[in-house]
Amino acid sequence: MRGRHSGGPALPRDPERLESKVKQSRANNADTHFALDDIDRRILHALMLDGRTRNCDLAKGVQLGDSAVAARIRRLADSGVLQAIRAHLNPAALGRPVEAVVRVRLRHDVTNARFEEQLREVPAVVDALMLAGDVDAEVRLACRNLGDLEYTILLLRRAGAEHTHTDLVTRSVGNLGTALLTE
Repeated sequence: MRGRHSGGPALPRDPERLESKVKQSRANNADTHFALDDIDRRILHALMLDGRTRNCDLAKGVQLGDSAVAARIRRLADSGVLQAIRAHLNPAALGRPVEAVVRVRLRHDVTNARFEEQLREVPAVVDALMLAGDVDAEVRLACRNLGDLEYTILLLRRAGAEHTHTDLVTRSVGNLGTALLTE
């Protein structure tokens, strides 16, 4: 694992100590998740499919009053379960039909935090995941054309990428997160 993480304790190099630390961490965090009931799951499922669903329509679907649904949504947001309700944009409709996923290995002198900061300045970046493994990041791009893609990869290199591997997106498959709502 090649990490350049800022902050946090160093991981032990001994596999047995590392396994012990992981077990201890799991035990410490075992009861920290938020318990969802069936109504919470149905509300979240409906919002995942269409974040514009009105409270009155959600209320009808779960057979509760509008204010009870609003209170549940507030509780889910306050607990951190519901982080945001966002618009899902169609890059092609916005003049950016070339989508790509770029896996990035950073230069040794570049921290994850610095790279993340630089990503915010690159117009074609739609999303990014910072990873632990063979690569340090996976960056999703939406570009105007192949020339724009090539220029964006150059910007990623300037931001600290030592090596990049680019795959073009042929199709996006949506609404896959609903499995998170099962017990």
